[in-house]
Amino acid sequence: MSSSPSTTQPDSPAVASPWEDVNAEGLREAAAEAGHTLDAEQLAAIEAIAAKHPRGVYLHGAVGRGKSWLADRVLAQITGPTKRLHVHGFLKELQHHMAVEQLPLPEAVAALIGDARFLLLDEFHVHDIADAIMLRRTLVTLLEGDTALLMTSNYPPERLLPNPSFHDAVLPAIEAIQENLETVHLGGEHDYRVQSEHTGGFASGRWNVGEAPSQGHDVVQVPLSPTRALSALAAGDGTLRVHWDELCYGNVSVGDYLTLASDFERFELLGVPNPQFMDPEPFQRLAYLLDVLVDADRPLIVWAATERAAFATAMRRPRDVERLTSRLQLLQEG
Repeated sequence: MSSSPSTTQPDSPAVASPWEDVNAEGLREAAAEAGHTLDAEQLAAIEAIAAKHPRGVYLHGAVGRGKSWLADRVLAQITGPTKRLHVHGFLKELQHHMAVEQLPLPEAVAALIGDARFLLLDEFHVHDIADAIMLRRTLVTLLEGDTALLMTSNYPPERLLPNPSFHDAVLPAIEAIQENLETVHLGGEHDYRVQSEHTGGFASGRWNVGEAPSQGHDVVQVPLSPTRALSALAAGDGTLRVHWDELCYGNVSVGDYLTLASDFERFELLGVPNPQFMDPEPFQRLAYLLDVLVDADRPLIVWAATERAAFATAMRRPRDVERLTSRLQLLQEG
């Protein structure tokens, strides 16, 4: 009795990784066109990033070293669908899918990614235990998929959530990063923001010492949610003019800053006190506000009680104070 010949299905053609689009020469040319002279550590990081990666890269280094700029240039080389999110926006969007749309985590991650084949997650950091629990589950789910991933951070993976009381909570995320992503260190300590010649967007803002000129307008209520509003001094023509007590001392969240940055094109912050007298929570909110405004590239005009250099030596400084002071260097002197 003869047996029927077996048939073999042809293999499906392999889908090229988005990382195939990335090349070191193009990244170096982008730097030259922007007028940047790359140092040895930046050149080494470019070579490491342009190597072929099965899944992705975790790029870390000190503040002002050009991580976000380099990551954006990598993103520009990708020919397929991409998505770029700052970690604050990543968490807000994820929470929306889970809390508002009631999606379970795997579906929420899928909704967040959409059709993107390459995801850039910028300025990844974890300081809060609740964020750690959310991110460890999310990253594990994300890395089980097939989306290529580029993450930037001021911290090497093992130093995420460094508080020893809570560090165990983020270990699954650290292990997922180390097992799936190539860790690339952009070495060196020189902060290029200090000498940046960029004068648009956030960098077109200004730091003024003294009282702001009065404009004599009535207080305007700016909705933050169906049940909360921000009392602003003005909110028209794309500009939000608001006092420190409302924007940083009040009950305002990172999610609120993201909403405001999408609704307004320019920000004026009045009454910023001497950092020596700031409570820790408002000081931390200022750091978050700068994170959001720099990422959205929104101009910020500040009227403060003291020079910005005082923020580097304040007694009760927020987490990631180096990033805060580096961002302040982008503002012009009033």
